[in-house]
Amino acid sequence: MAPILELPFMKKPKEEQPPPAAPEPPAPPNSEEQLKLKLYKLIIDRYKEQIEKYETKTVSELKAMVLPYDKTVEQIRETLLSDFHPYIFSEHFLDAAKMAFQYVSSFQTITSPVSFWLSFQEMHLLHAGDEIDKSILLCSLLRSLGCEQAKIYVTDSRSSVVVFFFQDKWFLASHKENNLKEFSSEKDALSAIPGKPLYAFNDKVYEDFAEQE
Repeated sequence: MAPILELPFMKKPKEEQPPPAAPEPPAPPNSEEQLKLKLYKLIIDRYKEQIEKYETKTVSELKAMVLPYDKTVEQIRETLLSDFHPYIFSEHFLDAAKMAFQYVSSFQTITSPVSFWLSFQEMHLLHAGDEIDKSILLCSLLRSLGCEQAKIYVTDSRSSVVVFFFQDKWFLASHKENNLKEFSSEKDALSAIPGKPLYAFNDKVYEDFAEQE
């Protein structure tokens, strides 16, 4: 029997196939800076507990963080007072305090992955700090300007504000809300603090409100 001829017209034509897809381009290699950031995160994650244990502050250490005579604070103070010749507390303090608040508010607010206190020099270098870092710097500046009553209040909402008194008025500085409010009484100022105050301090005093309950 003669074999069947496989002629071209007897074959079912193949459907036209799309061209093969181009292979996925390889992921770009990490830059040196990206690798460093990943390495730093690994280091922080590994030693987070040890860092936070070291960064825990006693009452005396917390008070010692308010530094009216710190070199960086004094440099900032001199810049703020450059328009006052001479600086007279009773006449110029409120204007200087508002300038100090504006200066500290210009710092970017950042959140650290661990409990970590920044020095004033480090904050000045980064032009940034977390909320309580900024409150401590502002309180130090107000104390350096001659305000004895300036204190930092820390609340159960993890917020911190600075409260101070000048010429029959009370003032509340909030970096979270980025405003400086004036009140006619201490009671009104304290009632405006966001959250429940846990403790207050400056370089001279420390008040634990939990102990007063």
